[in-house]
This record gives sequence, structure tokens and C-alpha cells, in this order.
Amino acid sequence: MNEDLASRHLNLIQDQRPAVHCLTNTVVQSLTANMLLAVGAIPSMSSDISEVADFTARSQALLVNIGTLDPLRKNAIQAAITSAQENNIPWILDPVLIDRAPVRLAYAQELIKREPAVIRGNAGEISALGSDPKSLARDNRSIVAVTGATDFVTDGNRESTLHVGHELMSRVTGIGCAGTAVLSAFCAVTDTAGHFDAVVAGLHTLGKTGENAARKASGPGAFAATILDEIYFTSQSSSTERPLT
Repeated sequence: MNEDLASRHLNLIQDQRPAVHCLTNTVVQSLTANMLLAVGAIPSMSSDISEVADFTARSQALLVNIGTLDPLRKNAIQAAITSAQENNIPWILDPVLIDRAPVRLAYAQELIKREPAVIRGNAGEISALGSDPKSLARDNRSIVAVTGATDFVTDGNRESTLHVGHELMSRVTGIGCAGTAVLSAFCAVTDTAGHFDAVVAGLHTLGKTGENAARKASGPGAFAATILDEIYFTSQSSSTERPLT
């Protein structure tokens, strides 16, 4: 079932070529852009306050990753979210390392009040938000994805657990952050009612391509390049030609 979901969403991305505007941390910008290109989406990265609202308005999804913050970037995030909401564009929050600093946690909690379409974090980050994933999803009308050795997705009512991926995905900086951008592309080609399936499909795609890459890579360096290839090959091929197995 998840394989079929993934194939349908990948075909939609190939057909629609959604633009995803990314306000992401400076460590992962290149990998994030390349993963979006590999899956068939079009990335942009500007955080200039004079143009970020326009970039967001002309996109089909917005990614907000708070890995590296400063006052200018915070201003850009607020402007971008406002633009996304005014234009009915889904925005996705990656609350990076909010379990490390109270100020960062408080900032993430303020952003969540603006009801992101998706909140994607690891178990520590989601736990730091002070409620279980299902309650967090219901209270904020969001899809919550908890990622790790096992991925868990919930909208507060439905839930899905995915046993996909490989340990090497945790040995390359930015795979998780760039993966959230890929989830943004999957959400970009669906309406609000379809975001739960989009997140499940995106995580399945990431996990399976990670497994495929790990079988071919000799270590983390090769893995980083190989997972890009695997995402590209998977997005280019139909499910009958190249199944996600």
C-alpha cells in the first residue's frame, strides 16, 4: 500500500514540478536543494526579507527549518509563513534541536501556533513540545511525523508506522533536514485532506531509497551521493519498472 502511495505521489511531482521555498539551516542548503531536484521539485532558498514573501507566494509549499537561527532569519520566517497562509500554501516545520535550548523550544512553540501543515522531528524534538504526537496533531490541526529507526505519522486520528530506512541515514549531516524538504514536495501536490498520505508516501520513499543506497555505498561519503541517485532514479521510473523494494 505504501509503495503504491509513493508511486502515485512521485508521478504527481514529476507532472507538476512543484516549487518549494526553503528557509532551512545553512549546513544543509546544498543537499536540500539537490534532494528536491532529484525528486522532481524546484527549490528556492532566499531568506531576504524584501523578497521572501514573493518567493513563498509563487511556490506550492514552504519549508521552515530552524536549525540555524538569527534575528534576520526569524523575520524572514514570519513573513514567509504569513505569505503561505494568505495564499493557501502548506508550510512544514522542522523544529531542529529544540530539546537542546529553552529559547529555541519557545520559538518553535510560537511557530506551531500558526498551525503548520506538517511537523516533522525526531522523538526528542517532538517530546520536547510537551504532548504526545496524536495530541500535538489534534491541537494544532497538523500532521505529526516522528522519525528515527521507526517512523510514526499521525493526524490525531489516523496513524501509520513505517519500518524503513538504514542506519547510514543518521551518519550524514542533513539527511533528515533535506528529507523534510522532500516531504514538502509531496505535500505540494495534494490538498489538505491528502497531507497524511503525502507524508507517509514521502517517508516511505526516503526510507526505501536509503536502503537501496546503503546496499551500494561503501560508507557515509558515498552514501550521501548514492541516495541522491536513488531518489532520482525512483522518481524517474514507474513503479512497474523500478519498484520501491
